[in-house]
Amino acid sequence: MDRAMLAAKIVWNLQERWHLRHTPTAHELSIQDTVRGLQQLLLGAQGALLAHTLQQALARPVPWQALAKLEISLYQEGMDQRVWRGLATLTDGTMQPFGMIVARAPGASSTLTEHDFHHLHTLSTRHARYCVRPYVLGTMAIAGGIPAYTVEWLEHHKELVFEITRDGGVFLVNAPGAQRYCSPQESRQIWRHLVEILWWYPDLRRVNVQAGDFIGLQHPDGRMALKLTTARELVPAAPPAATLHAILRSVITASGYLSNGQQPFDRRMPHTVFLHRMHAVLQRRFGPRAASLAQQQWELLQQGVLARQEDWLKEDCILATYDRLRAEYPAAQAWQETCQYWSQYARAVQSGSLPPSWWFPTAEIPHLLQRLAPAASQEGTRPPVSPGSPAPQEGDAHVV
Repeated sequence: MDRAMLAAKIVWNLQERWHLRHTPTAHELSIQDTVRGLQQLLLGAQGALLAHTLQQALARPVPWQALAKLEISLYQEGMDQRVWRGLATLTDGTMQPFGMIVARAPGASSTLTEHDFHHLHTLSTRHARYCVRPYVLGTMAIAGGIPAYTVEWLEHHKELVFEITRDGGVFLVNAPGAQRYCSPQESRQIWRHLVEILWWYPDLRRVNVQAGDFIGLQHPDGRMALKLTTARELVPAAPPAATLHAILRSVITASGYLSNGQQPFDRRMPHTVFLHRMHAVLQRRFGPRAASLAQQQWELLQQGVLARQEDWLKEDCILATYDRLRAEYPAAQAWQETCQYWSQYARAVQSGSLPPSWWFPTAEIPHLLQRLAPAASQEGTRPPVSPGSPAPQEGDAHVV
């Protein structure tokens, strides 16, 4: 099939950009230039990139005569990459979506995109259950060469973003036409499973839950499955204590924005100090609404909601370590290993080998391990939430 015939099958849908959190700079590619680059990439070498993508997505070769139409839509814009959704329709009526991740510009975003593809390939080969599968990496012949890769598209999964403006911090299902806030209990379960996934990928770094790094699929019974969508950086194998340090840097509640980055936030912070800090956090995103939202957060602080969320996250980071080890060991041994991991981390911090977590003081670790031990060592399944925490209510999501 020649280029003209294949080009005639491609339909471009350049919908309004719905997710862009920064002002584009002069060196970034325009949408029009990106379209031209992608079309050349898809048509080049007799459509090899597209053919290999469809073969992986459908798990079988797809002859060109079987392709009836390819619709490509601009789905989402991020700071470093644009996300496109391709939908291939075959002559037999089969419809197969796939994603395309394209760097916004030469330089750092291009390097990140190339690394992203290779890192995702490494992680998906190791544990395919917890991350999307990349298909094919290519280079658009514009601006000196801009990388783009095709990737598994999970149609019913939705982006999860941590939102700080409600209930001490909850997850937002961030999708056009389907946005909703998770409850605090749902968010707690998401955090626990998210941390478990980070243990499955102990060399993963620079995780950002506010940049759509995870997507979720909520089942009818309330369970939610999570997938990692990006892998900015992998590091050489590190001991569990170093992995734990990296995990604690990747998770946060609303209280994290009130810290100086060196010490836990002051749970009795004065009103004027709180409003000043929280308003500064909210101003960029919410503009004139920042003042009223900061006041709402102050009321949550007074009610103890921010402190409660932080306490929950401490417990769930420990329980998520157990969840990961429970896949390999009986319950009692998994808890023993969990205690060993956290004790090694505490000793590394106390000796100066690792910097301390500003939100999780090591002095609290022995107490938490002791309090959570009975449920973890005696049960063959995940231990329940700890005493003093609200029990899951009917309708709350359970993350698997």
